[in-house]
Amino acid sequence: MGVLEDLKGAVDHLRTTLWAAMSAGSDDPDALNAKLVSLRLQRAAEICRQIRLDIDASEVAIDSPDLPKLSEALSLTASRVDRLYKSGM
Repeated sequence: MGVLEDLKGAVDHLRTTLWAAMSAGSDDPDALNAKLVSLRLQRAAEICRQIRLDIDASEVAIDSPDLPKLSEALSLTASRVDRLYKSGM
């Protein structure tokens, strides 16, 4: 069932992104970019939630070959988010 949920999430993200791009038109590229960034943040939060569930269900092991890449990406991203909060921007 997890694979189907992942596929559904990816299709939903694609559908929502396409809808945002088509509805924004070309009049305001800044509004389109803001919407796309918002959608990307929502999708990233959902992916992180699913990874937490996978870890809790023991579907991710310490020897998973992709775990170091994920750890580094999360660490770098968290440091940028912290820096953004500290800057107040």
